[in-house]
Amino acid sequence: MLKALEKATHQADSPAPPFLIDQVAALLCYDPSVRSGEQNASSAMSAAAGRVWSVLGDRRLFDRSAVDQLRLELTWLTEALGPLSHSAPVRGQPQSNERAYEAAYDTALTALESERYFRLVADLQQFCSTPPVRQPRLRHLYWG
Repeated sequence: MLKALEKATHQADSPAPPFLIDQVAALLCYDPSVRSGEQNASSAMSAAAGRVWSVLGDRRLFDRSAVDQLRLELTWLTEALGPLSHSAPVRGQPQSNERAYEAAYDTALTALESERYFRLVADLQQFCSTPPVRQPRLRHLYWG
């Protein structure tokens, strides 16, 4: 005799993991510092975005399409901030380094003032408050 057992995948009973919430908060905390041109703020913001990206990919609990969209936008943000983290002006360096820094700062500031960035922030906050949980898959196990 064959019996079919339905086994649902694990579902989240609680909101997003605390580490994810902390990293989203860190990302948002560095925003004003990057805007004001603070020396290491862009590196710290990029690192926080990278940790959010990693946590989202580590959880099979969440809806894949929502996670993929957020990860795509986080990649865009880190790419916009990356040149700023690597082109800080140094005393005694040629003018070209200062011009590279100004161009990188303008790129980062344009990204942080864009509708795309504000949508990313809103989507991250929405994700943390009500994470989109994957639909449970039905698995049939047959016993003989």
